[in-house]
Amino acid sequence: MQSSLSWIEWFDRLDRVLKGAREDLRTFAGFGSPKGLAAVERCQRQLAALTNDLRLLDRRVLSSKSGSTDTDRAYNLQRALDTTVFHLGTAANVPAAESQRLLASIDSALRDSSYEAAMLLERRQRA
Repeated sequence: MQSSLSWIEWFDRLDRVLKGAREDLRTFAGFGSPKGLAAVERCQRQLAALTNDLRLLDRRVLSSKSGSTDTDRAYNLQRALDTTVFHLGTAANVPAAESQRLLASIDSALRDSSYEAAMLLERRQRA
């Protein structure tokens, strides 16, 4: 059974990966360069690993009271991360004309993931 420490470590890793992914996307601003594609693939692998780890974490650790919505927040975070990983996975096959739109979608999905993580963490800290 995982402790709260496992969640804290997971949130720390997630925060670093999300910030790094957004920075990489701004730096490379497209998928045309080999460095840009490598950064996108790295972000996708890291987020996929974190998403798998999220599935393994004990969500009962989040709930301090019965009927708590923290597990719903964890589910929302799971969905946001899955969406982000999906968008990152489509990046390699996007025509150059559509790359800016996909970049905006990925950035939005990264922000959604950050928001859901922040809401879950804030709720946990208040418990």
